[in-house]
Amino acid sequence: MSGPRAFFPKPPLSTWGPGVGLGLGGLLGAWGLFHPWVLLLAPLLLPFLRLPFALGLVFVLLRGLLFPVPEPPYGTRLEGVFTLHQGTILWQGHRLWVQHYPGLEDGRYRLRGYLAPPQGKRNPGGFDQRTWLLSRGIRGVFHVEQAEALAPLPDPRAPWRERLTAGLSPQVGEVVEGLVLGDKRGLEDAYPLFQKAGLAHLLAVSGQNVGYLAATLALLPLGRWRYLLALLLLPAYLWLAGPSPSLLRASLMAGLSLLGLFLGLGAAGVFQALGLALFLQLLLRPEALLGLGFQLSYLAVLGLALVLPALALPSGARGWLLGGLAASLAAQLPLIPLLLHHFAF
Repeated sequence: MSGPRAFFPKPPLSTWGPGVGLGLGGLLGAWGLFHPWVLLLAPLLLPFLRLPFALGLVFVLLRGLLFPVPEPPYGTRLEGVFTLHQGTILWQGHRLWVQHYPGLEDGRYRLRGYLAPPQGKRNPGGFDQRTWLLSRGIRGVFHVEQAEALAPLPDPRAPWRERLTAGLSPQVGEVVEGLVLGDKRGLEDAYPLFQKAGLAHLLAVSGQNVGYLAATLALLPLGRWRYLLALLLLPAYLWLAGPSPSLLRASLMAGLSLLGLFLGLGAAGVFQALGLALFLQLLLRPEALLGLGFQLSYLAVLGLALVLPALALPSGARGWLLGGLAASLAAQLPLIPLLLHHFAF
């Protein structure tokens, strides 16, 4: 078989097996933690998905009930030396969002202020700080009244980033960091140009980056050991680029397929890998379900998995062109209701 159809074959029925059941069960369990009435759907789905669905539901539900995100003592005044990383600090087992104007860079600070709950959505279509922070495992905001910088925070990833851009001009190096690592800090001027050209998605690390990494290593003449090499390098790339929801989803899906290839079991089907990745992410942090990036990432891949195998695309250049257009539309269609819900106002 030639053309795009060879890359998107219709999945066998086995791909709708345990992975899908675990994923849907975990999804319902995580959703039920925030909206308990959703659990009424469990008896309707259980006869179709059976044991995997029940296990996914119970494990994620128990994870959320037994180990919830703790609520800090609001109103408490804090003063001391803290390590600030990506806008947050740790205090007595609580991860707190640091609110200060202007924003503080990563580093060691002497801070003084008070704890308060995050703010919910004030207006339709407005920013919901409470949900956004909860999706990151944060339930408290540290309002800083006084901040004294003590020392910068060393970044162990800096030498690797410097090697990536060695020999490049500053402007080109910033673009390369954006394309490879999703780091847009130096692209204040260039990022609007990417948006205008419709290429801003290239600066968001996701399955595309993981796919390039895994495919490149899988071409090495090392037999099945090349799959193990690619599998071992995925955590390194996650550490270097940062574990965003889409990158973690893509790494889990790729890792499952690479492990299957290394063990001689074959690559995991798209639905199977998607369901297992969903279950594992929700088992790790059920509140991640509330994150918009998490939702968009899974819905886009689900659209690709559902639409592309059903298309009868011609072979040759015309098929590749139509396949690219179909892939873009398939990924966007499931996102429309969600985007309208969040940004229609």
